[in-house]
Amino acid sequence: MAPEIDLFAPLPALPSAVMALKRITDEHVLSAIIDCAGDGYCPIADVLPSLPKLSHSDRRRAVRGSINRGLVLERRGPDGRVHVAVDSEGWRQLRAA
Repeated sequence: MAPEIDLFAPLPALPSAVMALKRITDEHVLSAIIDCAGDGYCPIADVLPSLPKLSHSDRRRAVRGSINRGLVLERRGPDGRVHVAVDSEGWRQLRAA
């Protein structure tokens, strides 16, 4: 005889389901820009490697989110590359934290 299987029994939790990935916060983005350029502009390519080690698209998405929230300024340089700097709202948020 085959053993009975309870189809409605809960499954054990998987280790990957228990541990969630940490998000890249605005504070991470702002501090990376300040470390790179201080209060000036720096190329976005110099900022991305100093963000937490998630995927490249996660890093770009975090910077884009900070730009959309008005914490970071984005400009094109004379060479056509994208440059970023901390906006006054970004400085205000860093001081409040």
